[in-house]
Amino acid sequence: MSEKTTKPEKKRLPQAPELIRHGEVRNGRLIRYYGKKSEVVIPDDITDIAEEAFRGNTFVTRVVLGRRVATIGPRAFQDCTSLLQVTFPSGLRQIGEQAFEGCRAMTALLLPRSVVSLGDSCFKGCTALRHVVLSASIEHIGRYAFCDCESLEELALPEGIATLHRCTFWGCRSLKSINIPESVRTLGRYIFARCAALREVDLSDSIVYVGIGAFSDCHSLTRVHMPNAIRVVSDYTFSCCTNLEAVELPDHINYIGNAAFAHCKKLKDITLSHEVKRIGHSAFMGCVSLEEITIPAAVQDIAPSCFAYCEALKTVTIDAPLKELEEHMFSHCFALESIRLPETLVKIEAEAFAKCTSLEVVEISPVLKAIEERAFWGCLSLKEISLPASLKVVEDEVFMNCLFLQTVIFANSRVKIKRGVFSGCDSLKTVVLPDGTFTFGKRSLKWGIPSGTRLVTHKELAAAEALMQKALETPIEDEEPEEATTPAEAEATDAMKE
Repeated sequence: MSEKTTKPEKKRLPQAPELIRHGEVRNGRLIRYYGKKSEVVIPDDITDIAEEAFRGNTFVTRVVLGRRVATIGPRAFQDCTSLLQVTFPSGLRQIGEQAFEGCRAMTALLLPRSVVSLGDSCFKGCTALRHVVLSASIEHIGRYAFCDCESLEELALPEGIATLHRCTFWGCRSLKSINIPESVRTLGRYIFARCAALREVDLSDSIVYVGIGAFSDCHSLTRVHMPNAIRVVSDYTFSCCTNLEAVELPDHINYIGNAAFAHCKKLKDITLSHEVKRIGHSAFMGCVSLEEITIPAAVQDIAPSCFAYCEALKTVTIDAPLKELEEHMFSHCFALESIRLPETLVKIEAEAFAKCTSLEVVEISPVLKAIEERAFWGCLSLKEISLPASLKVVEDEVFMNCLFLQTVIFANSRVKIKRGVFSGCDSLKTVVLPDGTFTFGKRSLKWGIPSGTRLVTHKELAAAEALMQKALETPIEDEEPEEATTPAEAEATDAMKE
C-alpha cells in the first residue's frame, strides 16, 4: 500500500532526494539548499522558500517551484549568477525583497496571475532580463524592483497600482516605452532616472505627484506631457534630458524645483504658469538652446544660478516684483543683449551677469542699494551704465574686465566703492559723479581706474550734452567756403574739402 503511494511522488518530484541530502526543510519551508545541481525541482509539499535559501548558489541554472509555494522570501535567490529560468506556480502570492537581485543570467520573467506583491529590489541588477510579463493582480511593486535591468526594452504595468515607488526602473537603459495605467497617482523619486533609451512619456491626468529626479538622465526623451493635477515640478525631474525639446506644463504649477530642467540642451522654449511663485536653484542652468523666458508676476523668489550658462538666451522679461537678483542668475548667458530689471530690485548678487559678453544695455532699478562682487565681470559689450541715487555700495571687482566700458554715471556721492571695481576696464574714459564730490586721488589705484580716465560732474555732463544738442539742432548751410585770405584759413579750407 505504501509503495503505491510513493511511486507517483518519485515520478512527480525527482529532486526530492536531492533536497533531503543537500537541503534543509522545516515545517514545509525550504530553509536552505546546499547542493550543486544545475536543475532543481521543489517538491509540492513545500509552501515557502525561506530567505537566503539559494543565496549565492552559482551552480543552479533552472528552478521549478512546487505548486504549493506561495511565498518566496527575501534574498532567496540573490546572486544566483547562473540562474537562467524559474518556473513559478499558479498559487504564488508574494516575492520578497531582493529575492532575485543580481541574477545576471535570467532573460525572461513570466509571473502568474496570483502574484500581488513584488518586494524592494526583487529583480534589481538582473542585467540580462529582457522580457517581463507582470501579473494583472499586482497591487504593489517595491522600490528598486527592476533597478539596473539594463536589457529590459518594454514593460506593461497592470491596472490597480496606485504608486510606483522610488527608483523602480532606475538605470533600465534599454527601456524604450512603458505604459503607465490610469490607476497610478504617484511616481516616486528617480523612478525612470537613467533610462537612456526612453523617448516619450504621456502621463495620465490621474497622476498628482512626480517625485525628485523622476526622468533625470533620460537622454533620448524628446517630449513630455505633464498632468493637469501636478502643482510642483520636483527637483531634478528632467535634469540632463539632453534631447528634451518640448514640455507641456499645466496652468497651475506653483513651484519649479532645483535643477528641474538643468542641462536640457535642446529645450528652446518653455512657458511658465502664471501661478509660479518660486523657481529653484539652477532650475534652467545649462539650457543652451533656450532663447527667451518670461518671469510671471506671481514669482516671489528665484534661487541662484537659475539661468546660468543659457548660452542662447537673448530675451528676458521680468514681470515679477523681485527684490534680489541672486548670484550667478544669468552668468555666462552669452547671447543676452539687454535687460530691464524690476523697479523693486534692491540688490544684485555676486556674478549675476558675469561673462554676459553681449550685454549692452542694463536698465537699473531706481531703488537699487547694493551690487555684489563681480556682478558684471567680463561683460565685454557693456559701454555705459548709470547707477541710481539709492545705491550705497559697489562691492569688489563689480565691473572687472568690462573691456569696452567707457562711461559710468553715479548719482550718489556717498556710494561706497570697493577694491578693483574697474580693474581691467581698459576703455574707461569717463566717470560721472555728483557736483562737489571728491577727486580720484589714491582711489584710482584702489578702484582699478586706468590712467587717462576723466572725472566729470553732473553739471559738466549736462553742459556738454546741451552743447551737443545745440550743435545737432544747428542747420548746416550747403555753401562753398569763402576764399581764404590767410595761410591758416587756406589750410582749414583744404582740410574741409578733404
